[in-house]
Amino acid sequence: MNFKIKKLNDIKYIIISFFFIFSLSFCSPLGEKEKHHIILKTIYKTLHFLHPIPISIDDDFSKKVYNKCFEKLDNEKHFFLQKDLSDLSLYKERIDDFWIHGDPTFFNIIIECFLKRIKEAEFICFQVLKKSFDFNKKETYLFGEQKISYPKNQKEKIERWRKYLKYMTLLEIITLKKEKIIASRTKQKICKNVFFDEEKKSRKKIKEYIQEYFRKLKIKKENDWFSIYVNIITSQYDPHTNYFSPKEKEIFDLNISGQTEGIGIELQDDKGFPTVVKLIPGGPAWKNKKIEIGDRIIKVAKNINSESKNIVGMLLENSIRLIRGKKGSKVKLTIQKKNGSIEEVILTRETIEKEEIFAKSVIVLDQNKHKYGLIYLPEFYFNPENKNGRNAAKDIKEIIQKFKKENIKGILIDIRNNGGGSLDAVIEIVGFFLGKVPILQIGRPNKKKKILKNYENKILWTGPLVILVNELSASASEILAAAIKDYKRGIIIGSTQTYGKGTIQTIRSLNRFFHFNEELGALKFTVNKFYRINGSSTQLNGVNSDIVIPNNKTRSKFLKLMEKNQNNPMKWDYTEPIPSLHYYYNNSYIENIKYKSIKRLEKNKNFTSIYNKLELLENEFFNKKKISLNWKEFYSENLKMKKRNEIIKKLRKKLNTCGLQAFSSYYKIISNESEKEWKKNLKKDFYVSEGINILRDFNELSIIGL
Repeated sequence: MNFKIKKLNDIKYIIISFFFIFSLSFCSPLGEKEKHHIILKTIYKTLHFLHPIPISIDDDFSKKVYNKCFEKLDNEKHFFLQKDLSDLSLYKERIDDFWIHGDPTFFNIIIECFLKRIKEAEFICFQVLKKSFDFNKKETYLFGEQKISYPKNQKEKIERWRKYLKYMTLLEIITLKKEKIIASRTKQKICKNVFFDEEKKSRKKIKEYIQEYFRKLKIKKENDWFSIYVNIITSQYDPHTNYFSPKEKEIFDLNISGQTEGIGIELQDDKGFPTVVKLIPGGPAWKNKKIEIGDRIIKVAKNINSESKNIVGMLLENSIRLIRGKKGSKVKLTIQKKNGSIEEVILTRETIEKEEIFAKSVIVLDQNKHKYGLIYLPEFYFNPENKNGRNAAKDIKEIIQKFKKENIKGILIDIRNNGGGSLDAVIEIVGFFLGKVPILQIGRPNKKKKILKNYENKILWTGPLVILVNELSASASEILAAAIKDYKRGIIIGSTQTYGKGTIQTIRSLNRFFHFNEELGALKFTVNKFYRINGSSTQLNGVNSDIVIPNNKTRSKFLKLMEKNQNNPMKWDYTEPIPSLHYYYNNSYIENIKYKSIKRLEKNKNFTSIYNKLELLENEFFNKKKISLNWKEFYSENLKMKKRNEIIKKLRKKLNTCGLQAFSSYYKIISNESEKEWKKNLKKDFYVSEGINILRDFNELSIIGL
């Protein structure tokens, strides 16, 4: 994802600002409905003036939003009745007018109806769970998408919940009593007894799960539901235009920067109690030694002079917001220890880093004592609140400089599953390998494009380069892959194509228009598309790999996540290519390297065969549409699934063996002891192994003089 925060010199933005300052400069403190009106109106005006692809706000738009609201709130069709759709249909062609005028009427009505249905469903569940299930009865449970319509009436709704709860109970029995069932596999009567004997105990367990499920639904605030509603509307423009409530914006900033200010603990909601599940090494809680895994936080004072607030039963993300705060400030926690004792702990907040999103590197040694550098980059991170904070470009530069001191012979950059990030960071990183050249073009369809380039003349790395991608390498990842491919600077290996996101977003705080003390949230919206130097957009089509290696994950599952399978993606288009490109390697050199890799892969038929079997077996599971609720058929189906899972596990092990053999035969990792688990998995990674093989090919062919 590209989340570049940049100046918009568009005069239209000034018009929006003027409109709101003029119309709302005398606002008093806001009520919820007023706040919702302002948020809706501000977002509508912003998108109306600034979104690159105008959409028609008409009855068709209204119907799409109407249908999406029901689908998003109740995808499993467990809550709403057909009557609700009928009763609310009078708004079906009015949501467009509500949107234009910032009117939250439809939100208020549908949420009121939904909350009422939640209360009814909770009562239904507890009534159903009072009675035993008949496991002899032959009936089936349909999964979400297979439910053609909402229940016609209350009776049908009860029946739908009954089947779901029965399915959950069967699942609970088979999970908890697996050993007992396996032992009785040949004795059908004993096996049947296990199901019927465990029914009451498992039903009770399901009641606890359901209780917790409804508790979490009911503690959601009106603003949580409102955020969902607004995003249903913004998704009609494109998949990457989103509204962030204030707490969602905090989470977004943490994810994109890898940094937050807090005490260094990870919490989990355990039946309403925020429970410590991890202490981050080096963080305030870890250094304090008074907090342990399993402790419950029951009260929080935002600072030592404020009153402690009870957070038991609160939404977990709201509890976390109370605990976080500015670096150097103090927070007071009331802790319930595992032994039941109550203690107060005062901690000073510090900057906490989310290490898993930062670049990692390792040096690989081949049997000829040649060294190769591997960089794993999970995202193009940057800190939107602090320009001097950590960012991907700075870290990659440091890694390359270290590699050069080690006299490495080539660099492999792994950007699999990298969803993007900072536009500035990726342009700088591309410049490390290409210098001061045009990197991409940005602009709106059918408008003049702006060429973006890196301004550093000096190329940091001039040697062999391989980029490893998959179907989830998106946005900034695609800018990197496209530039390297188009300049013939290196080889792209991996999936047939990358994700296919060719749009650029900016983020604007909604408070920029007003002088309210209360946060309104922020809008991330699409402002431009980007185009490769060859003129093609990466939108939908992505970047094709030079060498295709099948993905060792379930490909069909990945394909569903790609841009072309999202709702309302922008279309592919193209612009004029940048003339007089200078290619880094000549075409015959690149083709020779591709030929060597393809021949190597053809020899490894075992890998392709295993992959194809794996794909077939995993698709069987994902295509499953219904399941029997008769104990015998459920048990039989579960046995088949268990056998299938065992085969999948063996095939995955064989894939790892393929990687291990390919890696261990030629290479070993030399580095310090950090990131042990990541490095351990590298040795099983067939794709990394082939990437290093290609770097060796670069060097061998350059010696031959091709």
